[in-house]
Amino acid sequence: MIGASMLSPELQAFQAEVHEQVKTLVTPGLLFALDRNEIPYPLDFIRAMGDRRLLGVNVRAATGGPGLTIQHDALISEEVGYWGTAAMACARTFTAHVGYVLDRYGSRAIHERYLQPMLAGRAIACQGMTEPTVGSNVAGARTLLKRDGAGYVLNGQKRFIDGAQTADFILAAARLGESDDARTDFVTVCVDTSDPGFLIRDVQCDWHGFRGMGSSWIEFRDVRVGPEQIVGRPGQGWQILMDELLVERVVMTRAQLGGARRALGIASNYAEHRDAFATKLQGQAVIAFKVAECAARLDAAYLLNDRAAALLDHGLGRAATMEVAMAKLLGTEYAWQVADEAIQIIGGMGYTTKYPVERIQRDLRAARLTGGSSEMMKLLVQRGAFRRLHDPDFRDEFVSNELEGSPVWGEALAADEAFHPSRQSVLMPSRPKYVPSEAHDNRRS
Repeated sequence: MIGASMLSPELQAFQAEVHEQVKTLVTPGLLFALDRNEIPYPLDFIRAMGDRRLLGVNVRAATGGPGLTIQHDALISEEVGYWGTAAMACARTFTAHVGYVLDRYGSRAIHERYLQPMLAGRAIACQGMTEPTVGSNVAGARTLLKRDGAGYVLNGQKRFIDGAQTADFILAAARLGESDDARTDFVTVCVDTSDPGFLIRDVQCDWHGFRGMGSSWIEFRDVRVGPEQIVGRPGQGWQILMDELLVERVVMTRAQLGGARRALGIASNYAEHRDAFATKLQGQAVIAFKVAECAARLDAAYLLNDRAAALLDHGLGRAATMEVAMAKLLGTEYAWQVADEAIQIIGGMGYTTKYPVERIQRDLRAARLTGGSSEMMKLLVQRGAFRRLHDPDFRDEFVSNELEGSPVWGEALAADEAFHPSRQSVLMPSRPKYVPSEAHDNRRS
């Protein structure tokens, strides 16, 4: 199977088992209902996954989780992405990255009130980062959690909040308003959606794809929050958000690769059986090479994802920011490209609902924006690349002054006679002047 070459036998067996379990939970009717927004959220699916202990499996056993790894969580999301829709995959992925931070940073009260019911599928979680004026610039958040007596009051707005219509609680990012430094002023808090002041301002379901997710524009209007609802410590929120995003990017991207693998599988099987120009499409190089390129891109994306998950499982955390960004960047870009090429391989029928490929392509487009856009991933990658490629021995004084020396070799290059300007005639002798022959002159005349 594409993407499985670097998995251990244990992980391959785990994925094969999950593949069969998820298959039994997905029907064409469910897929169409979600894509038409007839179902606002895949609630029954999430509850069924909870019954099978397939939610937030990276959560430690000590806090009520299965005690597996982020890699296991990613493989489950891949299979949901393969059989289901992006909404189903996103709904399950919440339990991985929200579960991760509630497990690692939450108190015992947080574990009992929010984490354990979420893992069982009895409580639906959503996450609140994006605001009307804040997208990629998370540090610019305006939602405020202000101290008020023994507790806090929360005010602000969030939008594009997936699952908000049906969620039981939201893990929200806010500022304390006590410092201009986001790294010390952020806080993450669990808010019950049944609390007075939690408002749905708009239902955002008119999307190109990624439908059936119950996305909404929400408002916190003087919502009372107790100190026991804060995850971690006040001022620790930035660290928590960054850790959460690392897990989200790995696990969410894996779901996109599952969808792309499904689309490519359908397209390649179609090419094997579709007649064109007295042969099968598979026999046409222009089609066969599309499959080859898609398979190579998909496998490369899987390998980057495997590495990123392994680094997080080994505790590297934010030291693996560049590797996670690479995996998210190429994973989501390649997944969408593969799904788009799958439509092209099938042709006109690939653009119809007779095949799920057109819906997969629409679904996968969103991942290039969510969890950090492709442009933000490039920003993170270049930052890490420049830092790691920096050479302290590079002689910057010779940049644009190479006659005096080389940034790589220093003054040694200028002193080396083999490269001295006075030896240019020896190293690069001038070419003899061309003189036309008499025969050539006669031909011209």
